[in-house]
This record gives sequence, structure tokens and C-alpha cells, in this order.
Amino acid sequence: MDRDDRRRVDDLRTYGQSRAVRWDRYDYREDAVVHLTICADHGVPFADVFVARMVCDSVVKCCELRSYRLFGYCLMPDHLHVLLSPADSGVEVARWLAAFKSFTTHVYFERGGTPPLWHRSAYDHVCRDGETAESVLRYIADNPVRKNLVSDWREWPWTRVFVEI
Repeated sequence: MDRDDRRRVDDLRTYGQSRAVRWDRYDYREDAVVHLTICADHGVPFADVFVARMVCDSVVKCCELRSYRLFGYCLMPDHLHVLLSPADSGVEVARWLAAFKSFTTHVYFERGGTPPLWHRSAYDHVCRDGETAESVLRYIADNPVRKNLVSDWREWPWTRVFVEI
């Protein structure tokens, strides 16, 4: 790896920074399957049933309002996994994410939550050739199992799957 390549790789690192990696040559409005991981800024705010239900309902509503295809999600006590696609909406993932975070943050603050609710950035993974929505969704759904919160993903109240896995 030459010096220029190393500099480009260093520019993509997100730890310790308030930005997410974005492919500079990728159109985030394309009909592609995207896995978003959105972390809470601090603590475990989604352990609160009201907040958890509000966040889950907001995922569905934001997808409906922006004509996104929602494959599924899993809300953990401190982060959220969402698998979705802009479909033919023409709405960039960043716009979906900003609207979702804005709405949920507003409701959270109205309820007396301590700001901020979300990290400034989020991790996105555009599914590549060979990765199916079903395989990625199975990984997402199994999060509470891997964390020993439940023995089967179907037992976790904050997981919804809209395709067969």
C-alpha cells in the first residue's frame, strides 16, 4: 500500500470522529439493500418500553412516509439495526436517517430524555453481491441471542422481520 492509498484509508476511519463512512462514488438513492446501525449517544435509553416502542414505530412510519422498503429491524438497549432500501423513492439514505433521528429525538426530549439521543453518525453497509437481505436480516435478528438476552430471536419484543428468513 503506497502513501496515498494509506492516506485514503485513514480518511475513512470513523472511530473518534463524528462522521460516518460514505462511498464517494455511490448513489445512496439507488434501490439497494442497506444495513444501518445507529447507536444511542449514552446509556441504554431503549430499555425504557415507551422509548423502545416509539423508536420501533418510527422506523416503520419513516419508511412508509418516504416510500422505503423495510426488510426488518432489531432495537437493542443501546443501538438499532435497520435493513431497508430506498426502492424507487429517490430519497437518499442520509435524508431518511436525518428525518428518523430528528423525529425520535424530538419525542424523546418531550418525554424528558437527556440529550442527545443518538450518536451524530451511523454506520451503513450496502449489501454486496452474494449478500441477500435474508442473510443480513438473520444476522440482525440474532443480535439479542448473541447478547444472551433471549434464546430465540422471536422472543425479543423489539425485532420485526418483514421477509422470510
